[in-house]
Amino acid sequence: MAVDVATLLRELDVAVTGGSTVGSWLLHAPDGTRIEVTPAPAVERMDAQHVRGALAHGRRPLLVGASATPTTVARAQAGEVDILTERPIRLIYQGRTYEADEPASSETSRQGTPRGRPAWIRWALERYLLLAKGPVRQPAIAAQLGTSQQAISAAVRKLKDLVTDHGGGVITRDRRALLAHWTAEYAGPGGHQFGWYGLADTREQARAAATVAASLDAQPLVSGDVAADVIAPWKLPARGRIYVRKPVDLAGDGFVPAPLEDATLITCVPRDPTLWRLIDAEVERGAPGSLPLADPPIVLWDLLNSSDVDSDAAAEKVAALIVGAGE
Repeated sequence: MAVDVATLLRELDVAVTGGSTVGSWLLHAPDGTRIEVTPAPAVERMDAQHVRGALAHGRRPLLVGASATPTTVARAQAGEVDILTERPIRLIYQGRTYEADEPASSETSRQGTPRGRPAWIRWALERYLLLAKGPVRQPAIAAQLGTSQQAISAAVRKLKDLVTDHGGGVITRDRRALLAHWTAEYAGPGGHQFGWYGLADTREQARAAATVAASLDAQPLVSGDVAADVIAPWKLPARGRIYVRKPVDLAGDGFVPAPLEDATLITCVPRDPTLWRLIDAEVERGAPGSLPLADPPIVLWDLLNSSDVDSDAAAEKVAALIVGAGE
């Protein structure tokens, strides 16, 4: 059963680190609660029979499933079992429920429309199509993005004015229009940011931090100024930015912790679970570099949301690279 536990927890804004025993996870809930769990193998639907088997021999694992019967949910709400479900995305631990954000009128997108749970898959599809050199069949896209073909089909329908599936695969109608749509709608990677201060050249700081993060299996992705300097050189990098799968401690490796506004390098554990999905895609990634780079639309988004005075000009260069990727 393909249920991505880490992605579900990230949707709930729950950070994950290693637990105290083999196979256990320490969850850091948004309300500050720390929860140690041992996830059980995922099933399609959690019911009474599954719960009985999972709780045999006095164990109390975190039960995981695409869905759960009303009886199982009621038992979880009563504190008898702990469950994590995909439909809806919900964690119930010792009777306390954590759910993905629901639409709220006070939270709006840059286009002024209410924003509910982030549309990570649709936004990732747009990034994929912006970088693809030609039509791509829906099953291939679904496999790359780690989702179902039904989810891709639904996303394509929502983008019907911008993309088309003519039988030979999905392709954008107008790359410039699709890019404008994505940058206007995308909520950003989100997540938890950590500021660091170093004295070395910005590019060397990013390289050093990426090396440390890779050694800790945090799968670093360099973005922002440094990535832009690799794929579409225009400005001297002023600040490094690296996305990582988990927090990394750079103290003692040429860095000291610093407030974000004073940091020369920022590491971020993003909420967007798709940042690593396009790394191996057969898409145009720009000029090759020795650093592990985020994909160009993410680099562009970071430039557009930078406070540096020359970031807009650098963003124009990256946007031109993206628009021309399929030519």
